[in-house]
Amino acid sequence: MSVDAPVRNAMLRYQDRTALVDGDRRWTFEALDQLVAHVAAGLQSRLAIGSRVGLYMGNRAEYLILQLALERSGMARVPLNMRYTAYEVARVVDDCGAKAVFFDASTAGRLGGLADQDVWLCQVDGDSRSADSWNELQRFQGPSAKVGDDLDALCSINYTSGSSGVPKGVMLSHRNWQSVYKNMLVDRDIRTDDILAHVGPLTHASGAYFTPFLLRGAANVIVPGGSLENLLPTIERERVTAFSCVPTVLTRILNSDAVDRHDLSSIRWIGYGAEAIQRNTLEKALKRWGAVLTHNYGLTEAMMTCSFLTADEHMAQGTDGRAEIRHGCIGQPYTFVDIVLRDNDGMEVATGEIGEITIRAEHVMQGYWNRPEESAKVLRDGWLWSGDLARRDADGYIYIVGRSKEMLISGGFNIYPAEVEACLSSCPGVQEVAVIGMPDESLGEICIAYVAAEPGAALTADACEAYCKPFLGIRTPKVWIFVASLPRTGNGKVDKNDLRARLAQTEAAQ
Repeated sequence: MSVDAPVRNAMLRYQDRTALVDGDRRWTFEALDQLVAHVAAGLQSRLAIGSRVGLYMGNRAEYLILQLALERSGMARVPLNMRYTAYEVARVVDDCGAKAVFFDASTAGRLGGLADQDVWLCQVDGDSRSADSWNELQRFQGPSAKVGDDLDALCSINYTSGSSGVPKGVMLSHRNWQSVYKNMLVDRDIRTDDILAHVGPLTHASGAYFTPFLLRGAANVIVPGGSLENLLPTIERERVTAFSCVPTVLTRILNSDAVDRHDLSSIRWIGYGAEAIQRNTLEKALKRWGAVLTHNYGLTEAMMTCSFLTADEHMAQGTDGRAEIRHGCIGQPYTFVDIVLRDNDGMEVATGEIGEITIRAEHVMQGYWNRPEESAKVLRDGWLWSGDLARRDADGYIYIVGRSKEMLISGGFNIYPAEVEACLSSCPGVQEVAVIGMPDESLGEICIAYVAAEPGAALTADACEAYCKPFLGIRTPKVWIFVASLPRTGNGKVDKNDLRARLAQTEAAQ
C-alpha cells in the first residue's frame, strides 16, 4: 500500500465536498487533491526523496497543502514553531539537515541565521521572488510524484525541548502517523458532516487533527490568525461543529464578553489537552456547554493518542452518591494503546499508587534524530517512558500528578505539583495557577505558587492558604506570588522554565 493511499481514497470518495477553508479561499476534495499532486511533483523535481523540509509559517492553508504534498513526495516535514527566533530556526534546520524551508510574511524576518546553510527558502505568500517558486510548484506540469510504499519511512521530525532546553527531533514514520489517525477514527466521534476549526498551531496538536477529519470527509477551517478573537465569529459563520485547544483558550473564552454575542449552538465537541485544565475553568465549561468536552492525552514521542476522557466520563459518582468532576483525569487508553504505570525498577505499581506512565503502541516514535543515547533512555524493551507520573483508580481511570523531574521532596514528603495545582485551581477567584519548587535549608524544598486571579477577584495569600490547608496539609505552598497571567510557551503550555528564571532573578537580587 502506498503511504498516501488513505488520503487519496478520501479525496476520491468525497471529491465534491468542501475539504479546506481559509478565509475566502475554499477547496473541494477534488481541487485539493489536484493541488497537492502538482506541489508533490514539483517538490520531487527539486529535492531528493527523503529530504527534510521545514514549515515555518502561521496557520494557513499552505501549511496543510505542504503537509500532504510532502507525504506524497516521500519527504519529511519539520514543523517549525512560528514563534521560534532566528537562532532557534537555524539550530533546528542545522540539526536535521533540512534542504528547504517554506515560510510566510509573518516569519520572513527571522531567516537570517540560514544565510550560511545550503537551504532553499520559499515564501508561500507576498510578492517576493521566492513566492514565484511557490506559484510554480502549484502549477507544476512535470511527471507525477513517485509515491513510496514504505510505511516505516520517515514522515516527520517534530522537535521538542527537554529540561535542558536543547531541542530533540522526534522521528515519526508514516506508520506512526497512520496509527494516530486510526486511533482517532476508532475512538473519537468524527463525522462526515463535521466542520473542524483550527485555532491552535498547525505545527502542534491542531495539525494532527487535520488528516483524520479529512479521511472522514469532514471540512477543515483555518481560523484567521489562529486568534481567539476570530474563533467565535468563525464558529458562527462556518457553523463549526468541533475545535481543539489548550485549556488556557477555554479560560479566555469563558471569561470573554464575546462568548454571549455569538451563536455557538453548532458546536458538538471541544477537545482540550497539552496541559492540566484549571478546575474552575472545567466547572464553567461543563456548566455552559454540558457534555461536549473531550480531554486528550499524548506527547510528542507518542503523538496525540495515548488516552482520552470522553464528554460523559467527565462526571463520576462520588462516595456520597452525588456526581463529582473527574478533575486531573486523562481517562483511559485508546483501543490500540497499552499503558502501564511503573516504579523506578520497571515493576507495575498497584492500583492507587503513583508510577511513571509507560506506553506501548504503533504510534510510539522511532527515536530521537541523531540522539541514540537519549532514545535509549526513554525507549526500553518496546515501551516509551513518558516522564509523567500518575495513579490509576479501581475503574481504570488515570490521574496525572506531575512530571517525574518536577516532584518535590519537602520535609521527607513527596509533593507532586499537579496535585497542588488541582486543589488550588478550585479555590474561588483563582483563574490559573502553576506550582514549582524552591530549595529550602530546613525542609529541602518548598512549594511556590504563582497565581492569576479571575477578573475582579481580590485574592490574598491568607485566603488561598486557608482554602488549601485542609486538603493539602504540609503540601500547601509556602510562598504565594500573584501575577496578572502565567507565561506561555509557543504551543500554549505554562512556561515553568520562565517562572523558575523569574524566581532565580528575584533571589539573586535579594
